[in-house]
Amino acid sequence: MAEEIKTPETKSAEQQQESTAKTYSEQEYNALAEQLQNANKTIQSYKDMDIDGIKASVEDYKQKWEQSEHDRKAFEHKTRVSSFVKNLGLKDDIYEKYVTDMILEKELKFDGDKLIGGDDVVNQFREKYPDAFKPADTGDFIAPTGHATTAKLSGVEQAFYSMNPNLKS
Repeated sequence: MAEEIKTPETKSAEQQQESTAKTYSEQEYNALAEQLQNANKTIQSYKDMDIDGIKASVEDYKQKWEQSEHDRKAFEHKTRVSSFVKNLGLKDDIYEKYVTDMILEKELKFDGDKLIGGDDVVNQFREKYPDAFKPADTGDFIAPTGHATTAKLSGVEQAFYSMNPNLKS
């Protein structure tokens, strides 16, 4: 007889294989198939990536950042120089711009709050254009007349007392 006789031992092994292969429900199988498809899509997207394009983009952003940082430092320096020049007591904005441009042209740097070489530039400018600076406030006060008061009066006080002569003590 050419038929194959199955022994109980072989039947149980085949049944075990079939039963283990069918342990997943249809929903579980679909979920696993979807995960596999997503993983394959992700892998393919990594394969399709333009690595050279990304590197070029990174380099471009790096250059933009460096330029921005350079511009920020230049603006900060110019602002500090402008503040230094404002404190010199020049008569008008034209002189301030001229001195600021002279300092920026010489590329003088700050050491803390001190502009290295700034005094030399200002002294040269002062010698060349002495009228560019506001006159120093000498505090010219006049001594009041009359009475024994030795205190000096400012111009405002003097004008007040001249309008109100009876208020003097």
